Amino acid sequence: MSDKSFTQSLDEIKEITKKLNDSNTSMEDSIELFKQGTSMIKHAKEQLETIEGTVKKVLEDNKLEDFE
Repeated sequence: MSDKSFTQSLDEIKEITKKLNDSNTSMEDSIELFKQGTSMIKHAKEQLETIEGTVKKVLEDNKLEDFE
């Protein structure tokens, strides 16, 4: 999973969400999709925190104010 970009992770999370909202998705498939989705969300959150840290570092190095 680590080789996926943040954008790719978000796209996959959106696809999983669509499948979970589909009434034709079986309960068994929904459980597996939910597990997959929660794992992907965790991974995307970690990626976002890394990106945020990089942005803060760049801003600190250039002595610009941090944005919120």
